[in-house]
Amino acid sequence: MIGAINPDTILRIHGYKNPADVRPVIRDTAQTMLEQGLQLFEPVVHYRRVDIESLNEDRLELREPHITLYNPDFGTVLADCTEAAVFLLTLGKKTDEFSIGLLESDALLEAVFLESAAWLAIERATRSFVSELRRVCADDGLRLTKRLAPGYKDWSLTDQRKIFELFAETVIEITLLDGDCMKPKMSRSGLIGIRPATTETHQPSFES
Repeated sequence: MIGAINPDTILRIHGYKNPADVRPVIRDTAQTMLEQGLQLFEPVVHYRRVDIESLNEDRLELREPHITLYNPDFGTVLADCTEAAVFLLTLGKKTDEFSIGLLESDALLEAVFLESAAWLAIERATRSFVSELRRVCADDGLRLTKRLAPGYKDWSLTDQRKIFELFAETVIEITLLDGDCMKPKMSRSGLIGIRPATTETHQPSFES
């Protein structure tokens, strides 16, 4: 689900334009934290496909269970969609626990590289999930929109709680903290629109 991650990518994230010229101790630290991280990461995804009841500019209403979400991008991104795939994804708690230990022992470089490796891992896990969802939907003559997520651009993070309502009867490894952030830290939520593959997207007109 995660796929290959190159330690040079971790170094480039931190401004090392030519990883081959990086001091051996730094390269070795990046490699070590990547190897240890890959032993810790336990990606798990929960998702539901929910019918869209109505879409009106920035307001999206989902059916069964009924929830209402608000995002200025809904009207354009989700035009012509009949469903939404809502998901929660996490790398698990082991990464958080190990990171805390590193910080407590003042292993700051190791902690920074571990976090970068975890970010790359959750990016790859997300892409893997989306690719599989796209394949499943394509078999049914459907296609996906781009991914949207609470807390990005103008979608309020407070809608995170509504997304969690969709998984109220599911045992999940993620909890919400004060401020609607997720724990474990390397977790994310999102929504992807699903529309007929034959539908030509257009700018919808909305009633005033």
